[in-house]
Amino acid sequence: MNREVNLIETITAKLPTRSDTLVGVGDDCAVIDNGPDHSILLKTDAIVEGVHFKKNDPADKVGHKALARALSDIAAMAGEPNSALITLGLPGDFDQQWVETLYEGLNATARAYDVAIAGGETVRSPERIFCSVALTGKVGRD
Repeated sequence: MNREVNLIETITAKLPTRSDTLVGVGDDCAVIDNGPDHSILLKTDAIVEGVHFKKNDPADKVGHKALARALSDIAAMAGEPNSALITLGLPGDFDQQWVETLYEGLNATARAYDVAIAGGETVRSPERIFCSVALTGKVGRD
């Protein structure tokens, strides 16, 4: 974990910023100024086969976990989730039924929290499945 912390510190020290970025790297979500009433929350989270889930785990549970991780960070900022983008990495021999069931879990979780899945990306992964969620939300201004 120490290598990860060092890597993050090195990378983030050189990132460009803007004056409307109220909270950047280091908190549960980025917070972007969106006027006097509320701020926009931005969050990404990824899960990788063999690290965060096993290949034989129920696919709907994997889908739920992928979105729930991002939702929990929006909640930690006292925010309301809004829209998600899903990036799915699949090896060439993927099981289509497994992917459809993964999306059943994503969809059920999204509906439960009034989140729109607004798009995403599907890419080829050399060996392992991964699922990355980009989630927006909003939070009232104090």
